[in-house]
Amino acid sequence: MLKINRPSLVFVVPIFAFILYLCLLTAVFFYERSESQAEALSQTQTRIEQHLIRMQYIVESSLAIQDTGRIEQEISLAATDLDVIVFTVLYQDGEIRFANHLVWRGSQAKYVIDGYEPNVHRKTTQADTPTIQFNHARLSMQAYYPINSTTTLTKDQGNIIYLEYDVSPLLSDVKEASFQSAIRSWLVSLVGLTILLFLLYLYLIRPLKLMALQANKANDVVKLNGSLPEWKASPVTVVFSELEAIRNHLINFSDKLKRSEKQLEDSQQRWLFAIEVSRNGIWDWNFATGEVFLSDRWKEMLGYSEDELVDEFSTWEALLHPQDKQDALFSLNQYLTNELDEFESVHRLRHKLGHYIWVLDRGMVVEWDDKGKGTRMIGTHTDVTSDVANKQVILHREKHDLLTDLPNRSSLLDALYSLKESKQEVSAGLFLIDLDNFKMINDDLGHHYGDRLLIKVAARLSSFFATNSLIVRLAGDEFVVLVKNLPQDKNSAKRKINALASQVRQVVGRSFHINNQTFSVSASVGACFIDSQIPIEPELLLKQADVAMHQVKEKGRDGYLLYSAEMEKVAQHSLFIQSELRSAIAANQLSLVYQPIVDCRGQVVCVEALLRWNHPQMGNIPPSTFIPLAEGSGLIAELGDWVLLEACAFINKLQHKGVFLDAVAINVSARQFNQGEFAEDLLKVLHRLGVKPNAIELELTEYSLLRNLDVVKQAMDKLRQAGISIAIDDFGTGYSSLSYLQSLPLSRLKLDAAFVSRIDVNESSNAIVKAIIDMAHGLNLKVVAEGVETLAQYKFLLHNGCDLFQGYLFSRPLKQADLVNFIESIAVNGLPLSAKKFAINTPN
Repeated sequence: MLKINRPSLVFVVPIFAFILYLCLLTAVFFYERSESQAEALSQTQTRIEQHLIRMQYIVESSLAIQDTGRIEQEISLAATDLDVIVFTVLYQDGEIRFANHLVWRGSQAKYVIDGYEPNVHRKTTQADTPTIQFNHARLSMQAYYPINSTTTLTKDQGNIIYLEYDVSPLLSDVKEASFQSAIRSWLVSLVGLTILLFLLYLYLIRPLKLMALQANKANDVVKLNGSLPEWKASPVTVVFSELEAIRNHLINFSDKLKRSEKQLEDSQQRWLFAIEVSRNGIWDWNFATGEVFLSDRWKEMLGYSEDELVDEFSTWEALLHPQDKQDALFSLNQYLTNELDEFESVHRLRHKLGHYIWVLDRGMVVEWDDKGKGTRMIGTHTDVTSDVANKQVILHREKHDLLTDLPNRSSLLDALYSLKESKQEVSAGLFLIDLDNFKMINDDLGHHYGDRLLIKVAARLSSFFATNSLIVRLAGDEFVVLVKNLPQDKNSAKRKINALASQVRQVVGRSFHINNQTFSVSASVGACFIDSQIPIEPELLLKQADVAMHQVKEKGRDGYLLYSAEMEKVAQHSLFIQSELRSAIAANQLSLVYQPIVDCRGQVVCVEALLRWNHPQMGNIPPSTFIPLAEGSGLIAELGDWVLLEACAFINKLQHKGVFLDAVAINVSARQFNQGEFAEDLLKVLHRLGVKPNAIELELTEYSLLRNLDVVKQAMDKLRQAGISIAIDDFGTGYSSLSYLQSLPLSRLKLDAAFVSRIDVNESSNAIVKAIIDMAHGLNLKVVAEGVETLAQYKFLLHNGCDLFQGYLFSRPLKQADLVNFIESIAVNGLPLSAKKFAINTPN
């Protein structure tokens, strides 16, 4: 039977028309999207230029009058925009003068700011012309804006404003809008194209196809019977004269076809029945001619009709998967050269739709020439895709995490063992990443949000690290990154590990947007250096990274440490401290001391309850040692309950002695406060102990607010309505957005002692303190300065309107009896030392 080896119009015309249609519409889509993005970027650049012109004037004028506080305020206000990634003022040499992150102050921009380019900075400064550019890799607008300052401050000449603005949300919106518009256009034009192709098929292609098929059948009959059967009628209806001529020509073969059709049909039915029963594809290969008969079932497996494939050996060879081709041909050659007793191969063949199916290919030689060499081979193809796919899915699941599809612990251990057994000298780094306070997101918002967050973290890590790295979800909220091909020099490799760890924290630390809600999480990262010259078991490597990570947790989270041998001793000591802490409450080893907080008149208005632990063997253990361990082990809730009961008992004693304070401040950990029923449980305890809610003030760190602000606000509103005041402790050291100050029902901000200790060190330190006080007063919040130790600090704080003071200048933390004596002494004699005179001379 003659086979047509050229493509059919039935497929060529629609495919060509559809490709042309797709090309035209795609070109229009990309052009319109490019224009929209360009317009959006242009508008954003205009807004940035306007903002930088204003900021340039503010910086120049502020530097001229030495008022750096105003610059700090402007940068702080600008940083409230969530799309502002970096906002800094740099010296000419790249040193950071002012920044929206305080920890960057005094650092070199090229080391701490991703995306910053010293060459652009230098060219902009030399040309004294602003540079605003779009960074395709970071999807952000970067601005280098020179400052023309005439002041004589050190290194002030050549100052520049560096701003990086995140435009990825804007580009995503533009892309989405363009896509929606394109979809509407595509649907309308697709309907028209479909109608046109249908008419073309109905009146031209279909008649041609039918007549071509009939002509082929008639020709086959002539070759088979050697006679011309009569064709008395044509089933094809045509409307064009050209098609009519072709049809009349085909009618001449009508009689030839009719006489032999019955015989041929009976023979084919019997043959097809045998094939269909087996459900296998049949192939028959003639070695001499190279022709291969492929059964309809064989073609059907691959999505082809009976006349779409050429009956040649090259057809099968071309359909082989590139990865399987060499093995399949090698097995076939071994069989033909009698190296194998039978031919059997499992390989993949390309389906018409583009995907591959797995087939079990079996065959045998059935004819030989006079020399005993095979001349003909017959075989079968069986579709085994389901069996192979099931095995692959099972293997994939064994080695991958179901939620994130990242490799799992088993894959990581395989990679570490391979690294260990490698004969090449390689160095690598292993990073263990643990998300801080992930449990709060799961508990407060549900596991759906937690799972979405884990998926986004996995995506960020996968996109950040290169192909020579392995990203693994170890368990829960723990991820592992194995970075290979580090420098051979150990010092260089460890510097690279330090840099990567810092970048990992930044990648995780960027805000996440899930279901119109914004989340900020931090990461504790432990790392270890892998040296192939020193064989270490993979499980031990994981343990080393885990030890380093837990050291970070104990130091307060959101940090990074590289493993060292000394950490094992620290870990053992921490384990001992945790064990002892569990029995410390029952053994009466804990106690509370109270540090007075005074107002500007020198009167004690409240006290802060501070926890102390006096161990029988180790003596006094500082809170900075055991509090992080309590938070990491879950003991913090039990300690918090004990502190609350002790403080309430002390309040009742004070009131019984006639000593009344505004409040007793109690520190509450993030884990304790973020428990679902914390507010209700606290009010029940106060009611049971007979303590008025207004006698309590809760002190929370900014770290406690790193969760859904709506949930935090609900709990705070309930406490405030009951009369409990709320203060933010260690203000200025956290990483949460300042926007929460406007929405949460706070009473006070406690200025961290780190800022107070730097008063009068330089102008910028003074400016920061003044800015925080002014901002708090603008929000109707009182400011408590922590760690006041010198008269100079006290004087500066009084002069700038600080409301309350706490520190060794007034009193150390005192026991209950000593505190009562101190309050009574203050009421009679006023403040101790020389602070008394200064407070008295200060107006209210």
